Amino acid sequence: MKKWTLGISIVLATGLLIGCGTQAEGNNGSDTSATTQTVQETGVGVSAEITTLDTTQATDRNTFTVIEQIFEGLYRFNAEDELELALAAEPAIISEDGLTYTFKLREDAKWSNGTPVTANDFVYAWGKMVNPESLSPNAYLFENIKNGSEIVKGEKELSEFGVSAVSDYELKVELEVPRPNFLSLLAIGWFFPQNEEFVESQGDNYGQDTDAIIYNGPFTLVDWKDGATSWAYERNESYYDKDQIALDRVNVTVVKEVSTGLNLYETGELDVVTLTGDYAKQFENDENLVRKQELALQYLTYNAAENSPLNNEHLRKAIALSIDRKELTENVLEDGSEPLGGLIPQKLLTNPETNEDFRTDNGSFNDYDAEKAKAEWALAQDKLGNIVELELLTNDDATSKKVGTYIQSEVQEHLPGVTVTIRSVPSNVAKTERTSGNYDFSIAGWIAGDLDPTGFFVLLETDSPYNYGAYQNDEYQALIDESKTTYANDSKVRYANFLEAEKILMDTAAFQPLYQRTTNYLQRPTVQGLESHLLGSDFTFRNGTITE
Repeated sequence: MKKWTLGISIVLATGLLIGCGTQAEGNNGSDTSATTQTVQETGVGVSAEITTLDTTQATDRNTFTVIEQIFEGLYRFNAEDELELALAAEPAIISEDGLTYTFKLREDAKWSNGTPVTANDFVYAWGKMVNPESLSPNAYLFENIKNGSEIVKGEKELSEFGVSAVSDYELKVELEVPRPNFLSLLAIGWFFPQNEEFVESQGDNYGQDTDAIIYNGPFTLVDWKDGATSWAYERNESYYDKDQIALDRVNVTVVKEVSTGLNLYETGELDVVTLTGDYAKQFENDENLVRKQELALQYLTYNAAENSPLNNEHLRKAIALSIDRKELTENVLEDGSEPLGGLIPQKLLTNPETNEDFRTDNGSFNDYDAEKAKAEWALAQDKLGNIVELELLTNDDATSKKVGTYIQSEVQEHLPGVTVTIRSVPSNVAKTERTSGNYDFSIAGWIAGDLDPTGFFVLLETDSPYNYGAYQNDEYQALIDESKTTYANDSKVRYANFLEAEKILMDTAAFQPLYQRTTNYLQRPTVQGLESHLLGSDFTFRNGTITE
């Protein structure tokens, strides 16, 4: 077994600069005791640029981390990941059949241009999500709202959507079938409002720079334009709860290498920094290390289009069986991430009858087996010939490149005749390439948008914008459709459907799960109130403060 040493890398690197107090001096500059004022200013390092500020188009967690600082929805998560009221003035009124939700909005909430936040802002933003002209990749989240699915397909008009403004400060939402976790969705950026008048006035320029956007969250965005590698958050003086926001400014810089962040941490310039690989292992006993397993998976997506070599199921299986996930996590990543043998990560779903974890019930699929890999490759050669050249698309952060190198080595070692070249590009470019089908196979990531497993199965649904490889299986699709409609509230049938649906994916090698991600970061005790959430953003700074 080979020993792989991982250079420092990031999935999301986040660090806070020391909140050193700057002082406002008196007129003579000699006695500042009466006029001393500490400015709460921090700094953050992240692994990727902002992809969009349009909440209807956002897909990556780094961008959601930005969105959830500068916008706000009906609810938000507290430090314990429990829902609390945000723009909702009081708890939702839910009908007995679970199909109708009525929300009273607080009347003191304003956009940063002084315009009140109203119910119509939600009607407009949510309508954009299902409008076929918007091509939102996250429209599936809204299809359980009345007529949402039909509107997405162009079968009904947007005016028939089950979201309406009863008054300026009362919003009504009608669902197709009850969804117990519906309220938790409302704390995620996809369900945030947009001001119709402002958005329409900006046209295609909306969200392209800080002058083309308005905010209703605890912070505003400054010093940013599309493609920038740095930006900052400043306290939003129009925010209804601005007096509870301690931080004056958060400076953000895109940092591709964690080693850079760690150096700044060790010299006292960073208070929080994410660690991966060797450094995560090196600091595993440090009292300031925080380790958190995420509801997130990294996986290989195969381009299964008819003209692709990976349309061949035997080749996909051969690649899957040639990858040792245990070696990958223990000797390459070394950060606490764990091998993942299926689509559904640990701790997302439990058996409604036994309370057993889904991952335990369904087991691990396509585990490393060199002999089986060679056998599948032999079957693939019957149609593909003895030589196959493949390109592996990865993000350009160090972790992705290192994992890509490992996969390249394993595939070429176990499948003689297969040549793998690696193309590493920025994450936003990689996403565009996958969406366009301009790849052979690619390392991709996915994190829970809510706690319903359909949020993972959407990755391989026939018409899903996240089904990059054009996978199609009618039996699989029928099981997922039933789980979202006919059996939406039958937990036993849904669970059985999910077990079978995952088996279909793995038996056909629709994709290859690699590992369930774990985040590690060092946090100095001077940093208080930095909240890390299971869903939505990586961190929120609303309650952040720097102490002496």
